[in-house]
This record gives sequence, C-alpha cells and structure tokens, in this order.
Amino acid sequence: MSSIKSSVVQQARKNRSRKNVDTDKIFTFEQFYEIAEEKVITDLLDGQIFREPSVAPKHGFIVTWLWSVLGFYAEKFDLGEVLGATVAVRFTKYQATEPDAFFIRKNRLHIIGQKYIDGPPDLCIEVISEASSERDRGRKFVLYAEHGVKEYWIVDPLRFTIEFYENQDGEWVEIKPDEHGRLHSKVLSGFWLKAKWFTSAQPLPPVAQALKEILGEERRF
Repeated sequence: MSSIKSSVVQQARKNRSRKNVDTDKIFTFEQFYEIAEEKVITDLLDGQIFREPSVAPKHGFIVTWLWSVLGFYAEKFDLGEVLGATVAVRFTKYQATEPDAFFIRKNRLHIIGQKYIDGPPDLCIEVISEASSERDRGRKFVLYAEHGVKEYWIVDPLRFTIEFYENQDGEWVEIKPDEHGRLHSKVLSGFWLKAKWFTSAQPLPPVAQALKEILGEERRF
C-alpha cells in the first residue's frame, strides 16, 4: 500500500467515529436523497449525513471557473459531460457525495439518471473549504479510489495548492507537473492546468485566456 493511501486510510478511519448532527441514525441513499437540501452540498459517508455550510466567494469562483473551462473543453471535443455541486452521486447504499465538479466520459453517460448519478464519475474535483477539508482529504479520498473514480483533483485555496491523482488499482498516485508546470489529466485527453494558476494569491486567469493556452493560440474557439 502506498504511503499516500495508507496515511489517508488511517485518518479516514478516525473520521468515521466523529459525531455530527445525524449520527444517531444510519441513513440509506434513498433516505439521504429525500432529505438532502437542493442548495446545500451534502454527503452521505458510511450512512451519516454531512452538510456543508455556505462557502466563501473565492471557493464559488474557483468552482465556476472549473465548470466553465472543463465544460467548454469537453463539449468542443465531444468527450462527455461536466456536472457539479448539489448533483448527487450514488456509490453504494450508504455512500454518496456531491462533488464540486465532476466529469463523465461519453461512453458512460448511461449512469446519468433523471434524479442522480448512479455510479462513479471518471473525474471528481473537490475545492476545499474549512468545513470540507477533513472529508475531502480523508474519507472521500479513500471512497473515490475504492469505487473506481479514475482521477481526483483537490484544489485547496486555503493553502494555495492543486493536486492531481490517478487511480492505479484502487490506489491514488499523484500526477506531478511537467517541466512547464502543467498538470496533465489522464481522463480528459490533451487537457492540462498550470499549477501556478492555483498556487498564488493572484486571481485565476480569465476563462478565455486559459482556454487559448490549453488549446493553443492558433486554434479558434
């Protein structure tokens, strides 16, 4: 077992015993879906419900930026669908999350149901907040790997970091930046992000500017 996964597994096991408002009852996905609030990000982890309070504007800006850049890229190359927060993803009877953003390949769009996603996305993205940090780096980190999410990105505006992970046989292996500081997705062919866009206090570049860099200046969009 890799050092990345082993340390996270240990932390996740500790987190399972921590109390929250709904720990007196174990909820199934069906119960979770009925009571989850439409405008509040909610997770079902080991049968316990976690609700995330309102996040800072910077968090919302990063999520919207990612939706825009990924959505355009996926649509341009007909790769699949990009969805986001408050869309429930069902993993098992007692496990479900609402990732900040996620991507599903074109050949797997059948998992998109009328009410929720029934199965693991190919890519999950979590933008960390003070309330979600423990879950995003703990229980959800393990859950996504174990249930077949192919790639996981963690954006941490509190620490000015961004991390890409690739799933290799149920374990996360970190994807390192190339010599130009670009993090290349294994799921979205040809797509990359510059680490420096997220690792400073400067605002993210405009969506159009970022897409020109990713696609190449000579390509019109």
